[in-house]
Amino acid sequence: MNKILLFLTIVVMGASCIKEVDYNEGITNNEKTLIKLPQASEELWAFALDAKPGTVSLNVLEVRRDAISNAELNLPLKVKIAPNNTAIANYNTANSANLSLFTNYTLDPSVTQEGGNWVLNFAPGDFVKYITIKLDPSTLDFSKRNALAFKVSDAGGAGISKDYNEVLVEISVKNKYDGVYKLEGTMVDYASAAITGLYPVEIALVTTASNAVKMYDYYWPGDFHPIQSGGARSVYGAFSPLFKFDENDNVIEVANSYGVVSNTRAGQLDPTGVNKYNPATKKLTVKYRMLQPSVITAPPHIRVLFDEVMTYVGPR
Repeated sequence: MNKILLFLTIVVMGASCIKEVDYNEGITNNEKTLIKLPQASEELWAFALDAKPGTVSLNVLEVRRDAISNAELNLPLKVKIAPNNTAIANYNTANSANLSLFTNYTLDPSVTQEGGNWVLNFAPGDFVKYITIKLDPSTLDFSKRNALAFKVSDAGGAGISKDYNEVLVEISVKNKYDGVYKLEGTMVDYASAAITGLYPVEIALVTTASNAVKMYDYYWPGDFHPIQSGGARSVYGAFSPLFKFDENDNVIEVANSYGVVSNTRAGQLDPTGVNKYNPATKKLTVKYRMLQPSVITAPPHIRVLFDEVMTYVGPR
């Protein structure tokens, strides 16, 4: 999930927290027209869709023709994109993730299939084409991480970019708390005076269920809470607060999104806090603790106390 996504109209394109990317980085294109996949700039390119009923079209993969001349650009070109499902398994292994192959979609008629590959036909003058799928976001499971993986298998006589030829895409739905937030507040680590708060800082709250989100740190990146350790930016390993809400937007539980972990870190709501999301201001105010019995051996095992405000910045 790196920095990412999205605006829905009739066609859904792109990724949030969109950053400027030099798609020509690492590519030498002085001899041959190249086919490249710009989304390969990210390890995982994520689409987070609003869970609204109705069919939407999603440009799930962008394919570009980097032509060396106008003459080359004005030739027809047939490009084949192959499924690369091994990439899903490799990502899961490397990141202890649970991506699964997405199948709940239909292919847009603009894209055909041949021998198990997706086929894109560039007409003269075309420099970009998309693999477009149709789906109903309201039918997706909030807790499931859906993925599609692509690889250029045949460039139709053109070259294939060395660095931009494989893309892994995640497709998920988001609840109303999901988004990019400015994190502010205070924290105290009772086990280490060298560990202090890092505020303000930008984080994401990522949907895990219809009424729950977990904290995601963009800097590392991963499911973490950002901190300062000895003056340097850091995180608590295997700890990401997971916030659960009731129907009135009250925070009713704080847990560790990693579940039970060997370092014994766990989350706990502090009932003395405001502990509420305000939908009018899109601001989450919450007070909570990180427990760690292996370090703070005396009950109630509170290692860190957080008292924080998260203000919505935009979609992720």
